[in-house]
Amino acid sequence: MVGNELKQQQQGVYEVKKLVATIALLCVSNTVLAHDIYSDLHDRDGRLCCNGQDCKPVEATVLPNGSYYLPGTDEIIPADMATPSPDDRFHHCIYYPMANEFDRWGGPVWGDTPKTRCFFAPMNSS
Repeated sequence: MVGNELKQQQQGVYEVKKLVATIALLCVSNTVLAHDIYSDLHDRDGRLCCNGQDCKPVEATVLPNGSYYLPGTDEIIPADMATPSPDDRFHHCIYYPMANEFDRWGGPVWGDTPKTRCFFAPMNSS
Protein backbone atom coordinates (compact mmCIF):
# COMPACT_ATOMS: atom_id res chain seq x y z
CA MET A 1 0.00 0.00 0.00
CA VAL A 2 2.85 2.39 0.83
CA GLY A 3 4.43 1.85 -2.59
CA ASN A 4 1.14 2.67 -4.29
CA GLU A 5 0.76 5.91 -2.31
CA LEU A 6 4.32 6.94 -3.19
CA LYS A 7 3.62 6.27 -6.86
CA GLN A 8 0.46 8.44 -6.72
CA GLN A 9 2.37 11.21 -4.96
CA GLN A 10 5.11 11.15 -7.62
CA GLN A 11 2.45 11.23 -10.33
CA GLY A 12 0.90 14.31 -8.67
CA VAL A 13 4.26 16.09 -8.53
CA TYR A 14 4.81 15.27 -12.22
CA GLU A 15 1.37 16.69 -13.13
CA VAL A 16 2.06 19.92 -11.21
CA LYS A 17 5.43 20.35 -12.94
CA LYS A 18 3.77 19.73 -16.29
CA LEU A 19 1.11 22.36 -15.52
CA VAL A 20 3.71 24.94 -14.44
CA ALA A 21 5.75 24.32 -17.59
CA THR A 22 2.65 24.71 -19.77
CA ILE A 23 1.70 27.99 -18.11
CA ALA A 24 5.25 29.32 -18.48
CA LEU A 25 5.27 28.39 -22.16
CA LEU A 26 1.95 30.15 -22.74
CA CYS A 27 3.22 33.30 -21.04
CA VAL A 28 6.39 33.38 -23.11
CA SER A 29 4.61 32.69 -26.38
CA ASN A 30 2.04 35.44 -25.71
CA THR A 31 4.84 37.93 -25.05
CA VAL A 32 6.58 36.96 -28.28
CA LEU A 33 3.36 37.10 -30.28
CA ALA A 34 2.51 40.50 -28.82
CA HIS A 35 5.80 41.88 -30.14
CA ASP A 36 5.63 40.10 -33.51
CA ILE A 37 3.52 42.94 -34.91
CA TYR A 38 6.59 45.21 -34.67
CA SER A 39 9.22 42.89 -36.10
CA ASP A 40 8.85 44.08 -39.70
CA LEU A 41 7.39 47.59 -39.41
CA HIS A 42 9.10 50.34 -41.38
CA ASP A 43 8.76 54.12 -41.31
CA ARG A 44 7.87 56.17 -44.37
CA ASP A 45 11.53 56.16 -45.47
CA GLY A 46 11.83 52.38 -45.30
CA ARG A 47 13.86 52.15 -42.07
CA LEU A 48 12.99 49.49 -39.51
CA CYS A 49 11.12 50.94 -36.54
CA CYS A 50 11.78 48.46 -33.80
CA ASN A 51 14.80 46.93 -32.14
CA GLY A 52 12.84 44.58 -29.93
CA GLN A 53 11.81 46.73 -26.99
CA ASP A 54 10.91 50.19 -28.19
CA CYS A 55 7.40 50.00 -29.71
CA LYS A 56 4.05 49.79 -27.97
CA PRO A 57 0.37 50.59 -28.46
CA VAL A 58 -0.57 54.07 -27.24
CA GLU A 59 -3.58 56.30 -26.74
CA ALA A 60 -3.72 59.19 -29.21
CA THR A 61 -6.06 62.03 -30.03
CA VAL A 62 -6.38 63.37 -33.56
CA LEU A 63 -5.99 67.15 -33.56
CA PRO A 64 -7.94 69.46 -35.91
CA ASN A 65 -4.83 69.99 -38.09
CA GLY A 66 -4.41 66.20 -38.56
CA SER A 67 -1.52 65.83 -36.11
CA TYR A 68 -1.74 63.42 -33.18
CA TYR A 69 -1.48 64.19 -29.47
CA LEU A 70 -0.06 61.43 -27.23
CA PRO A 71 -1.19 62.11 -23.64
CA GLY A 72 1.16 59.46 -22.24
CA THR A 73 4.24 61.40 -23.37
CA ASP A 74 2.62 64.85 -23.83
CA GLU A 75 3.91 64.80 -27.40
CA ILE A 76 2.47 66.00 -30.69
CA ILE A 77 3.25 63.82 -33.71
CA PRO A 78 2.99 65.61 -37.09
CA ALA A 79 0.45 64.11 -39.48
CA ASP A 80 3.11 63.49 -42.13
CA MET A 81 5.06 61.24 -39.74
CA ALA A 82 2.16 58.78 -39.34
CA THR A 83 2.21 55.49 -41.21
CA PRO A 84 -0.88 53.27 -41.63
CA SER A 85 -1.33 50.98 -38.64
CA PRO A 86 -1.17 47.21 -39.19
CA ASP A 87 -4.04 46.56 -36.76
CA ASP A 88 -6.16 49.73 -36.58
CA ARG A 89 -4.54 50.86 -33.33
CA PHE A 90 -2.08 53.64 -32.56
CA HIS A 91 1.53 52.51 -32.04
CA HIS A 92 4.54 54.57 -31.00
CA CYS A 93 8.19 53.53 -31.50
CA ILE A 94 10.96 55.43 -29.72
CA TYR A 95 14.72 55.43 -29.44
CA TYR A 96 17.31 57.11 -27.24
CA PRO A 97 19.70 59.14 -29.37
CA MET A 98 23.43 59.03 -28.83
CA ALA A 99 24.85 62.28 -27.48
CA ASN A 100 27.77 64.03 -29.17
CA GLU A 101 30.13 63.03 -26.40
CA PHE A 102 31.83 59.98 -24.95
CA ASP A 103 32.22 58.80 -21.38
CA ARG A 104 35.66 58.76 -19.79
CA TRP A 105 36.20 55.14 -20.90
CA GLY A 106 35.56 55.97 -24.54
CA GLY A 107 32.02 54.58 -24.78
CA PRO A 108 29.04 56.49 -26.18
CA VAL A 109 26.73 58.50 -23.97
CA TRP A 110 23.04 58.02 -24.62
CA GLY A 111 20.49 60.77 -24.23
CA ASP A 112 17.91 60.43 -21.48
CA THR A 113 14.99 61.81 -23.50
CA PRO A 114 13.43 59.41 -26.00
CA LYS A 115 12.74 60.50 -29.56
CA THR A 116 9.98 59.21 -31.83
CA ARG A 117 11.24 56.78 -34.45
CA CYS A 118 7.88 55.73 -35.93
CA PHE A 119 4.21 56.38 -35.34
CA PHE A 120 1.38 54.26 -36.70
CA ALA A 121 -2.23 55.41 -36.90
CA PRO A 122 -5.43 53.71 -38.07
CA MET A 123 -6.31 54.68 -41.63
CA ASN A 124 -9.65 56.18 -40.58
CA SER A 125 -8.27 58.26 -37.70
CA SER A 126 -7.53 61.52 -39.49
